[in-house]
Amino acid sequence: MENVVYVIPNLEYHKGFLKSALVNLVVTDRRIIVAHVKKEMIQKAREEAKARGDGFFKRVSSGWTMHERYYDMSPEEILKGAPENFSIPLDGIKEVKLKSGNIDEGKKEEMEIKWKEKSKFSGNMNQREIKKKLSDLGVKVKGGGLFGF
Repeated sequence: MENVVYVIPNLEYHKGFLKSALVNLVVTDRRIIVAHVKKEMIQKAREEAKARGDGFFKRVSSGWTMHERYYDMSPEEILKGAPENFSIPLDGIKEVKLKSGNIDEGKKEEMEIKWKEKSKFSGNMNQREIKKKLSDLGVKVKGGGLFGF
């Protein structure tokens, strides 16, 4: 059975020139699912938080913490969450490149997955953790260590 191993939340997926989307990367023991985050989903998470009686700040942040629900979902459910969702088979990944950002220059951290195409993502990510999780799954990862080694 396929299991969700790790979730990399709230990244920007660069689809093309000046086009991007907010996504969560859901890493399973077989693939990486690129799960698009829709405004309606954030709204729904906030409404659910309100229904639970959560306070204002918890409601506002619920859109940013909703990726935690992926741990309780099957990979198939996650994939069907939005029509744009797609998956990258781990055994089809040639290499993952991690580039550290620079907060002072407003440069986000970057992650590029080379498979039958190149998929690029940016945002705040725990690159050391990502490198460890993906390496443990047999994926070749460059960068992401201390000082980008």
